[in-house]
Amino acid sequence: MLLLRLLGLLMVLAIGVCAALGLLTRQPHFFQWAWRLSRYAVVLVVVFVIVFVLERVLAPIV
Repeated sequence: MLLLRLLGLLMVLAIGVCAALGLLTRQPHFFQWAWRLSRYAVVLVVVFVIVFVLERVLAPIV
């Protein structure tokens, strides 16, 4: 869980840095990176939710 939280924090920071660089320099590849990273962030959130649900469902069984 700690690893997923760290990855989430790093993902948010990376998206913010890419978006800020895109706004400052107006170069489109920074916006492309931010969009690509945000798609990966959605996947990361889905994995986090699945792990959280599995933990809640399987904890009473074990």
